[in-house]
Amino acid sequence: MFAAAVSAVDVLRSTDPELADMITIVTPQSTTPSFSDLRLGREVIGAITQRNSASLWPYKLVTWILERLLSRSYTKTAPASKSKFSFNLQTNTPVTRLQQLEDGTWVVHTSRGMLAARQVLLATNAYTSYLLPEFSDIIVPVKGEMSALIPPKALCPGGGGALVGRNSYGFYGRGGGNFNQDDYLVQRPFSAASATDNRGGELLFGGGREYATGLGVGISDDSDIDQLVANYLRQALNNFLDIQNNGTDLRASHEWSGIMGFSRDGRPWVGEVPKELGGGKGLWMCAGFTGHGMPNASLCAKAVVNEMMGQQLHDKDLPKEFHVSLERIEMARTFVEVSLADILEDEVQ
Repeated sequence: MFAAAVSAVDVLRSTDPELADMITIVTPQSTTPSFSDLRLGREVIGAITQRNSASLWPYKLVTWILERLLSRSYTKTAPASKSKFSFNLQTNTPVTRLQQLEDGTWVVHTSRGMLAARQVLLATNAYTSYLLPEFSDIIVPVKGEMSALIPPKALCPGGGGALVGRNSYGFYGRGGGNFNQDDYLVQRPFSAASATDNRGGELLFGGGREYATGLGVGISDDSDIDQLVANYLRQALNNFLDIQNNGTDLRASHEWSGIMGFSRDGRPWVGEVPKELGGGKGLWMCAGFTGHGMPNASLCAKAVVNEMMGQQLHDKDLPKEFHVSLERIEMARTFVEVSLADILEDEVQ
């Protein structure tokens, strides 16, 4: 897998030299940076670093967006009923089915009543097939698990190597795992008082799906965690990084799961849904991010909303490979099913 990754970097040098200049291949013999500089552990064969990566807190981003929408749609002097912009968020209100009337209007049936609209956008990701059964083998729910681990002294201020502000990590190929399996790690900032009490700094570590029941594929319930995965997440960093923890399991302050929507061809599905797939004029979708929603969802959403407003999209707005179409569905069904993608090591899509 490391050799394949190095080959991919070589291809990148010819196709996008500017991006390739941000990448460095690191082996045990490297000095700038060295394995020690990256705090890599005993099981690591090699690494590829990229400058200018970033991380953010999704919950804070979503609540900021919500705050902006609310402030635009309602003020003390201009209540929502008189505002030119109206925003109405209905939480804990599952949609049970969709219905298109003869005049083209879509009726959205919910547990609390019905809504009617000329255009409807499904941002339903893993749960898309509940409303569009034609996508049941195209976008499949997959359960992932996360942990917030209390950092050992070596990764705290004064401990000689906190990861904060330095690196985030993705770990691939552990134990013979294939290209579809990976773990990821980022460390939260410490509090202002951390020099004395080390508050904050949790290691946000997720992955370990090979230990989950059925690799987590087909699971749509995120109300619990898988204990085998949780045990792995508390232990694995002792092998991947030099955290000077004497092989002791890390303690978790929080553990949780979430449901991802895995696309059969590995790409998001964005655009108007054809009638043959359960849609019709005015029904749109933006889903199937295969665990990579953070770098993809925002611009996919921007593109589909622009298209809903009548704008003509170009490849720079949305890659043609992301567009919803009957032809793409047919092609995707020639690929291995999502439930087998993790098992077949030679299947790389």
